[in-house]
Amino acid sequence: MKRFHHKVTLPAILVLLILAVAFLVIGFINFRKQTTQPANSNPSAIGVELDQDVDYVDLHKLQTNGISFVYLRSTQGRSYFDENYLSYRDQILGTQLAFGTEMYYSNESTALQQYNFFMKKVEHNTGSLPIMVIPAVENRDKKFLQSMAHFTKMLENNSKKVLIVVDEKYHNFFPKGTQFVAESKKRPSKIKYSFWRYTTNGRVNDVDGLEKGVTMYAYNGTVAQYKQKYGQLTQ
Repeated sequence: MKRFHHKVTLPAILVLLILAVAFLVIGFINFRKQTTQPANSNPSAIGVELDQDVDYVDLHKLQTNGISFVYLRSTQGRSYFDENYLSYRDQILGTQLAFGTEMYYSNESTALQQYNFFMKKVEHNTGSLPIMVIPAVENRDKKFLQSMAHFTKMLENNSKKVLIVVDEKYHNFFPKGTQFVAESKKRPSKIKYSFWRYTTNGRVNDVDGLEKGVTMYAYNGTVAQYKQKYGQLTQ
C-alpha cells in the first residue's frame, strides 16, 4: 500500500475536501434562498400570484427582488371573493408593479352569473395585464369550455383582454384574440402562449410570507415587448 511521504499531504487533502463540501452546502443553502426562476430560461419579466392565504406582503420588497408584476386572485364562481383583493389593489398604486386580476371559473354556475358577480366585486379596475381566467376544476369537456368561452366573450365585449389557463389546443372554443397561459417546466412556444405559469411552489427572496408555495409567472416575450405593453421591468 502506497504511503504518503509528506506529513502535510494527507491533512491538506482532508482540509480541501472539507472546504469543498462546505462550499457546496453554502451554495445549496443560498440557492434555496433565492427567488425561484424558470429553469434554463431568461424571462423578460416574472410575476407572482397574491391571495388571502398571505395577509400582508411588502410590495416594495417584491420590486427590489426582481418581481415585475402580480396577479391578484379575485372571484370564483358566483359566491367566493378573495378578502385581500381590494387591499392589494390599493397598495399596488404606490409601486411600479404592473398587476392583473385572476378569476377562477367554476362549473357550478352559468357564465352570466359568474360574469355579473365578477363585475360587481372587481368593477372596471382589473389592472393593465389581461384578466386571467383559471379553471377551478379539472374538467375540459365541450360544455365547460363553451361556458368559459361565453364568459371570455362577455369580458372582451367590455373591452377587456383575457388570458386562459388551458392548453392552446382548445383555442377554437374561444374568441379570436384570446391569449393563453402555459403550464410546463420548459419555456413554451411564444407563438401559442403569452404567459407561462412555471411553478406553483416557488419563493421570493427576502419577502415574508412568500418563502414557499408561491405561484409564479413569466411573460413569454422579449423585454421590449413587455415594456411596450405593461411598463418598465422592476430592478
